[in-house]
Parts: sequence; structure tokens; C-alpha cells
Amino acid sequence: MKRLVALLMAICMMAVLFTGCVSKGGNDEEVTLTWYIQKSVSNVSGQDKVMEEVNRYIKEKGLNVTLDLKVVDAGNYGQKISMMISSGEQFDICTINDATSYVKYARDGGFVELDDLLPKYGKAVLEKTDDYAQEAMKVDGKTYAIKNQGTYAIAQSFVFKKDLVEKYNFDYKSVTCLADLEPYLKTIKENEPNITPLFHEIPDKVDQNYAELASGMVFNNEADEFQSIFDTEYYVNTWKVINDYYKKGYIAKDAISKTDKASEKKSGKYAVMSNTGYYTEDGSKSSAQLGFPCVEAYTGTTPILNMTGVRTCISSTCKDPEKAMQLINLIWEDDYLSNTLAYGVEGINYTIDEERTAEIGSKSVVPTSGSEQTWALWHNFVGPLWDQWDSPWNTRTSLEMMQEVNLQAPRLKALGFVFDSDPVKTEYSKMSSIVGELKTALNIGCIDDVDSYIADGKKRLTDAGYDKVLEELNKQYKEWEKNNK
Repeated sequence: MKRLVALLMAICMMAVLFTGCVSKGGNDEEVTLTWYIQKSVSNVSGQDKVMEEVNRYIKEKGLNVTLDLKVVDAGNYGQKISMMISSGEQFDICTINDATSYVKYARDGGFVELDDLLPKYGKAVLEKTDDYAQEAMKVDGKTYAIKNQGTYAIAQSFVFKKDLVEKYNFDYKSVTCLADLEPYLKTIKENEPNITPLFHEIPDKVDQNYAELASGMVFNNEADEFQSIFDTEYYVNTWKVINDYYKKGYIAKDAISKTDKASEKKSGKYAVMSNTGYYTEDGSKSSAQLGFPCVEAYTGTTPILNMTGVRTCISSTCKDPEKAMQLINLIWEDDYLSNTLAYGVEGINYTIDEERTAEIGSKSVVPTSGSEQTWALWHNFVGPLWDQWDSPWNTRTSLEMMQEVNLQAPRLKALGFVFDSDPVKTEYSKMSSIVGELKTALNIGCIDDVDSYIADGKKRLTDAGYDKVLEELNKQYKEWEKNNK
């Protein structure tokens, strides 16, 4: 009897131990997890060395996982993910770059629900994501994604070539809106024949009451509804200023043909440009991006309406969702792992800036660039952007300012709402192409008269079903609002 009792106790203890192992992430058999992510640089040829170090480190940290990273060209990425989900092809993890696709795939059963997995295996993720950002990941009350860190709002600024500002002793800090630029643009026009005074498609000072969600439709926070952008005084007034500047020769006459905006800005041919992704008081971010000394005038931070940018999802075809979540959590938890995924291997893909490291008291790296650069993943694709090591890509100062932008920006009432255009997809497709055409001309100013151009455009939009789309948008929003109070 004693032997029988001892045997039963031993069996019970083994069962407890086994249960404990399972609660920590299933069985401990090694699993290979396939992760699809968008390519950040075109010349990727050193992935084997990076993944060798990544997988060595994952094992060292006690997770029995091999990561098989599939890096896909940006132009093909969305289509690749769409095809895999629709066909039921097996993969484990992916990043999704836009809210509309995310909602569609979640509703189609493409992703694993994370509401149980995150509390169990995603402690570091939950500690480092903003509560309101994660809340906005819910689709029909359930969570299917981790919201990667990033700027949910956008700090905007006017960017000035520093040499011209100094040459004409212009008080750029006094500029708060497009209208304030007039005297400076006139000076440049009259005295600098090889410089275009103003870069085309430049936004005005931010009005935090408005944000555009669907094509040509803006949310009015005060009115608590979506409106046509072509009936919104703030946007119409901006287009009138731009149209005036175009007629005065401050904007290039052939601006509509200059589609490579990044290269144009880097050319040094423009006195005033815009920065619609970040702001640094000393102009250092724009200077690094454009390649010549700049100064900036802050024009406001946009409100937060929808969670744009990257999110990480576990596929419904995932071989082991628990281990997938453990892997994601380890990346969020361990800055060496996340930065190795992003920067690559020391001595091959980056070097340490010892002087800068000593200055700031934390790690600073110098990634290889140009033709020698064979590896890079943008940190916000990986997940924990704020754990990025200091580098020319993002200094610690610029990262802190991005975080501050998120804290300062107002959150609109419609935050988390995503429009499902399927009920009006025919009308939405027709009107979207017209909206794109109208906005391009209005943003550049290359038209005779703003009011008549908008009036003609609205007739075309009405014929295409614009009013029906706007009605459907507000109907869905009110239903969402009722269920999310």
C-alpha cells in the first residue's frame, strides 16, 4: 500500500511538473517560426550572418525557437500577405502596415486572437505598448495584433535651408503658418534665381480638430462626424494660400511632374520645405535626412485618429502560437535582440561610436551605408522603437521627442474606428481616384481658381457616389461609437 501511495504521489508530481511546463509555453520541442517582414534596404545580402547571431542568442536566452525571417520587397509585401492569408498558406508571424488590411484579415480569420496570449506570454509587450494604442487594435471586441511603437501623431514643421535664412537674416522662428512665409518667399524669388522659394505639397499649420481617415473625408472632432474635405474651411483656406503662391511663382511651374519628392528635397534647390514626420528644434533631423544644414519652425502636432503604422500579428496557421508570442515578447524585452534584428552584426553591419557612447551614457552605433549596407530593418517593423540604440537614423534625443509627440497629441473621439468600405466598394473606388486627382492639383496650386475647381470636382464626386460613401462612413462610425462608449 505504501508503495502504491508513493507511486501515485510520484505520478501526481510529474503531472504538476508537466502542467507547469505547458503553462510556460507548451512542449519544449524546438520549433521553427516563419516571420514575414517588409524589406528596408534593397541590397540585402548578409542575412545569413544576422540570423545566425539572432538564433544563437534566442537559444542562449532559453527559448527553443529558430526564427526564419522572410524579408519581402516593399512593393510586393502587401500582395504577398494577402495571397497567403486568402489561400491558407502556412506561416507564423507577420507585420501589417495599414489598418484597413488588418481589420479585413482579422475578420476573415487570418490571425490568432491575442487576448489570452498577451497576459500569459507578452508581459514585456504590454509594459511597453500604450494602453490606448493596444485598445485600438481591437476588432469587434477582440485583439489580433500588437501595436508596434511609433509616432501615432505627426509633428510638422517648415524646414529652411540654413544658409539662406542666415544670408537674409530671416526670423524663421516667428513663422507659424503658410501665410507668414510670404515676405521670405518674395525675397528668395527676387534674389535667388537658382532657388525655388517653396517646395510643392506643403501643409499649413495643424488644426487639431481635423484628421483625414478615408479618401477625401475628414473627421471633425467638435462636430463628432465625418465631413467632406472639400467643404472644410481649414483645408479650403490652405489651398487658396497655396494657389496664390503658385501664381506668384513661389512654387515650381512643373511641380506636378516632380514625383520623386525625397530626391527633390535633397537637391538643395528649395528655400522652404516641410517635414511631416518629426521635428527637432535645432533642425538636426532634417539636416541629417536632407544632407545639408537646416533649421525648422514647428507648426503643430496632428491629432491621433487611427493607429497608422506597423502592427505584429500571429497567423491562424501558426504552428505554435504560444512560442510565437514568447518570441515576440523576447524581442520586446531584450534590446540586444531587437537591435541585432534591426542593425545586424557588430563589425559587419555597424560599428560602435565610442565617443558618442561615452557622451550620452548609452550605446551609440554607426550603421554601414551606401553600397556597403547589406542589412537593415526599421526598428518600428521589429517592434520596440524606443529601445533603438542611438544612431544617425534616430538619436536618443529624436526618439524622446517622438515619444513626447505621442503624449502631447490630442486623441480624437473616433480613435480606433476603421472604415469598412466593402458595402460601397464600387462607389469608393470611383470617388477615390477623383479625390486623388483633385487633391494633387489643389496641394500644388496649379489651377486657375480654387472655388470653381472644387465646385466642378464636387459634381464629379457626386456622380461617382461620394455622398453615398460619406453617409455609409458616418453610419458605421455612429454604430461603432455606440458600442465603444
